Amino acid sequence: MDFFLQLLVSGIVVGSIYALVALGFVLIYKATGVINFAQGEFLMVGAYICLGMVTTLHIPFWVAFFLTMAVTVILGLIIEKVALRPMIGEPIISIIMLTIGLSSVLKCGVQLVWGPNNRVYPQIFSQVPVHMGPVVVSQVYLWSVGFAFLFLLLFTLFFRYSTAGIAMRAVADDQQAALSMGISVKKVFAMAWCIAFLVAASSGGWTASRGRFSAA
Repeated sequence: MDFFLQLLVSGIVVGSIYALVALGFVLIYKATGVINFAQGEFLMVGAYICLGMVTTLHIPFWVAFFLTMAVTVILGLIIEKVALRPMIGEPIISIIMLTIGLSSVLKCGVQLVWGPNNRVYPQIFSQVPVHMGPVVVSQVYLWSVGFAFLFLLLFTLFFRYSTAGIAMRAVADDQQAALSMGISVKKVFAMAWCIAFLVAASSGGWTASRGRFSAA
């Protein structure tokens, strides 16, 4: 039973991170009808940007983490405007192929800057584990789960109560009806890509802070 509980806790931790990545997939698919094959690379880019700030610029992790979110929002806007917006109106398969190409570009760009070798985050959290009865949990795991649930709660409130969130839901339901109501579909598309990049990149920062990772 103790072994089962330990596996359950590990599964919840990993699943919470994947839930954030899945949120980016769903946002883009619901808003644009496109399956984004570059979502994993968005996560990787966030991990490396945060690593660079922590190890090269010597910025504290929490500051680097939130700066990474800001930088990735800007990257999302640039990618959407330069590569994806001109594809509006094109066949869906063309946009899907573009995301596959974007995946390769991002991966090669990271390898060009940081190389293909394994990278290790410096110690961010205390290595003293937390004992929850028979289950032993690393502190970074608890932070990861807490942040993931906080993020999901914030986005639930965003989509339910904010004007921008309701506009995104309207576009996801019916683009023509949303246009007739004065909603800018282009802005909603840009917002969807930015949020997808943001949640993936923030997930990348948490994933990498738990240990070793690479772009190879």
